[in-house]
Amino acid sequence: MIKDIATYLDGGTGDSVRLRHAEAVAVMFDGFLTGLLIHEIPEMLIAGEGGIGVAQLGEKMRADAHERMEKHRNTLAAKFEKLRCLNELRVLEHFSSVIGPRLSAEARFADLYVTSMPYSGEVGEAEWQEQVLFNSGRACLFVPREAKTIWPAEHVLVGWRNTREAARAVAEALPFLRRAKSVTVAMVADGASLEADRSEPGADIARHLGRHGVNVELKHLTGWSRASEALLNEAERVGAGLIVIGGYGHSRFREWILGGATRDILRGSKLPVLAAH
Repeated sequence: MIKDIATYLDGGTGDSVRLRHAEAVAVMFDGFLTGLLIHEIPEMLIAGEGGIGVAQLGEKMRADAHERMEKHRNTLAAKFEKLRCLNELRVLEHFSSVIGPRLSAEARFADLYVTSMPYSGEVGEAEWQEQVLFNSGRACLFVPREAKTIWPAEHVLVGWRNTREAARAVAEALPFLRRAKSVTVAMVADGASLEADRSEPGADIARHLGRHGVNVELKHLTGWSRASEALLNEAERVGAGLIVIGGYGHSRFREWILGGATRDILRGSKLPVLAAH
């Protein structure tokens, strides 16, 4: 059950779209909405001669940034008063290197984290959202910056592989799947994997969802060289309003990097995408 929703805010133009989606989901589930307004504190390196002048410049930059943040907070506070759900607005003031971990920590206190597609804004913002996906332990609902707000989604496409990430995404998405009129579970054939399984691929997850009252259609997608293209094409074909996928990636020292299919879907989707790792 989704009762607690958190959404990313930065005082920019994307806030309105994120808020519309987050509010609609909160209303749909009679939930509580927490807005996380990010204030990135400017960092200045002070070294050598002229350090005092640079320090003064740094203080002015921080004061100006704080003033902008207060304006953003006041604007958002007025919007939050008009939301159709219980809500709270929080401000997170941190240096850039700390924002990703702080967002991840805040998202752990929610059932769902709502943010924009991570590759249509600033580079730093994309890194923060990736950190939430991989480190928060919560589902992330990525919404296009120009998306229409239609909830509940009548048709949902689930990109399925028999992996931990896909199973996690399906479990997190169940409240949405149960409200949909139809759900397409799509598997992209890679040749050997489908032949290696004696049972019909995907039949078990379809039965599992059926036991939860989900109206499921199982679809094998063949002839595609890229899984992301196959899933995006199928989502358009069935008129999906939501895509559900596992958040795949690989780790390197102190960070996670998104895998190709996940990244491509988050780059190319015109629909909201629910992902979980």
